Amino acid sequence: MGVELGVVVQNRGPNAIENVRTLPPFHESLGFHSTWFTDHVAGVRSFQPVYGPEWAECLTSLAFAAARTTHIRLGIGVLVAPYRDPVMAAKMLVTLDGLSDGRLNVGIGTGWSRSEFHALGRGDLFEARGRYTDEAVAVMARCFEGGEFGWEGEFVNFRRMEPLPLPVQRPHPPLWVGGQSGAGLRRAAKWADVWHPTRLKPDEIASMGAELDERAGRTIPRSVRIPIPVDMEVAALVDELAEYNQAGCVEVVMELHTEDTQVAMGWAEKLAAAYDLTPAP
Repeated sequence: MGVELGVVVQNRGPNAIENVRTLPPFHESLGFHSTWFTDHVAGVRSFQPVYGPEWAECLTSLAFAAARTTHIRLGIGVLVAPYRDPVMAAKMLVTLDGLSDGRLNVGIGTGWSRSEFHALGRGDLFEARGRYTDEAVAVMARCFEGGEFGWEGEFVNFRRMEPLPLPVQRPHPPLWVGGQSGAGLRRAAKWADVWHPTRLKPDEIASMGAELDERAGRTIPRSVRIPIPVDMEVAALVDELAEYNQAGCVEVVMELHTEDTQVAMGWAEKLAAAYDLTPAP
């Protein structure tokens, strides 16, 4: 069997709501393994011309997708940990895991947009976003574990809190940790159930994945998120997916460069046919 296929839902642009409404059940019907949402919130000028101002919030979108699907896995690619209090984030993720009957993948990242940090009232965390992410993941993992506990850290402090309900997936929804810098690999070595970098080529996945395994003292499954031009030939993409499979990827998450719902649906149909996916019953 080849590498599993995931598809990014463009929860941005003028068709964001229509994409969120339509694409997850469509991806499921074609046999894709997972469908993913991106965590941006504020339409800041510094995003232009790559992104416009329209964003459908990713966790809300995931809740809607959970209600519209039955078995496709639902991914956050990636949750920007410093944007949210970790106790609140853990509660939202546990709720999503329950609503989806245990189909949630939690991507984790530090974020990169200083202006979005400021727009969300989190500007004071931008320079410390790596340290904040480390502590936030630790707090969330402890919340997923259950039982009453307190926390005294650099950013988070509380006493005698009991997080219930617990996630359906035990010990927690899989953590797909992004990043390919030294700090990112260190974080992935400690926390990743799946290493999930962006835009790396197959040879980079193989070499950096071997480095990650050595750091971690364990074998960490590999994934990658890659951009797909709308004019890319599907046959060429299938060949590239085989190369990622050879590099040790368990899943490739593809982001088609279009916000047009119909174009995205047509492309997904062609890829599903070329890759011989089994449609959902």
